[in-house]
Amino acid sequence: MARDKLRRIAVGVLAAGAALVAGAAAPTDALASSTTTPGFTSGLAIYAKLPEGLYYINQTDSSFREVGGIDVRVNANILFFYYQSPLEVAGGAISFVVAPTLVDISSEGSSHDFGLYNTYLAAQISWPIADGLRFGYRIGGYVPQHDSTALAYGTIEQRAGFTYLKDGWQATANFMYGNPVGHDSRLAPDYFVGDFSITKAFGKWGLGPVAHMSKDLTSPGSNYQKQSQFALGGLVSYDFGGATLQVKLTKDVSQKNYGGKETAVWTNLIVPLWAPEAPLAPIVTKY
Repeated sequence: MARDKLRRIAVGVLAAGAALVAGAAAPTDALASSTTTPGFTSGLAIYAKLPEGLYYINQTDSSFREVGGIDVRVNANILFFYYQSPLEVAGGAISFVVAPTLVDISSEGSSHDFGLYNTYLAAQISWPIADGLRFGYRIGGYVPQHDSTALAYGTIEQRAGFTYLKDGWQATANFMYGNPVGHDSRLAPDYFVGDFSITKAFGKWGLGPVAHMSKDLTSPGSNYQKQSQFALGGLVSYDFGGATLQVKLTKDVSQKNYGGKETAVWTNLIVPLWAPEAPLAPIVTKY
């Protein structure tokens, strides 16, 4: 198989945790599924209202999948910056996201590719709807990039879901719809991704199940085979006091047209970077 074909497969693995069916690429050379990697948001309190400030999440994903007898491995590092602003609109808390991504891609019989993946930008609003429960909506997307490890087209992505935080429980359901746009976007499908997690804190430790799924909604070519997957796993976390580390392990339970089931190890290191200084208390003088 040609090196360019291997690279496309590997970029597809990063984009969707999947790839073209090995040895059977369509004449359109369609690219694999979602721009967002399914599973990246599980375990995170996506729609919670955090104290005003700037937060950093160092996210890593090490995944492997055998595609038509070819071992494809991807290591990704997302540099995720999240700003919880003091702004509110109609009672909804406003926040902003920017997330560049570094990737290292390798496939059997080929050398490593290292570079930037498509950078993600977004704005979010979330509302309280019950005690401990919030509903959120995010509009954003991925900018087109021409690195060997990125996609040449952009993607507009809408996300919506729920986060519950109370009594040591954290639960999130995050639903994503992506629409590729621009150059070469005709080669990629519209897609749906769902990430799910429920965790319980036990002192400084946290534990719980995670899951994710993805599904192609359109076919970019007559010979393109729509892909779908469902994965289950577990999460363990530890609060160091000022920083929290999460580790996840997931495995595909089912997959269609991905070429094989994926196993992935994930980490999230969550660190507050900046918060506004608290206003000084007024000095009261008694006469």
